[in-house]
Amino acid sequence: MAKIAVAWEQALAGLAAVLGHVFPIWLGFRGGKGVATGFGVFLVAAPPAALAAIALFAIILLITRYVSLASIFATLSFPILSWFLVADHSAFFVAVEITVALLIVVKHHANVNRLLNGTESRIGARKPA
Repeated sequence: MAKIAVAWEQALAGLAAVLGHVFPIWLGFRGGKGVATGFGVFLVAAPPAALAAIALFAIILLITRYVSLASIFATLSFPILSWFLVADHSAFFVAVEITVALLIVVKHHANVNRLLNGTESRIGARKPA
């Protein structure tokens, strides 16, 4: 088990970075790159868990060819992986992990709807004419 301690200040800074990228001011608080930023924050805060989550992302992407599905599963898996792979857990860090994961999934609501409707595009699939 890795010995990693994340101070509340670091967790708060990570949360602020993700919020700033999910709700960018210059895009009218819409759009953004929450998954990429969240991964960067998680990679610094809990490298073993982030690497395990990216491995899960790759496996799901290879199996399904859905980037959105792989992103959602990897994001939701991170707090669980972190719990088992990182030694020091502050309550605030765990809350930030869960908050970021849920925020990213909620912001993917359109992708979730397309997945449920069978209209989400896959990598390598031809677009309808």
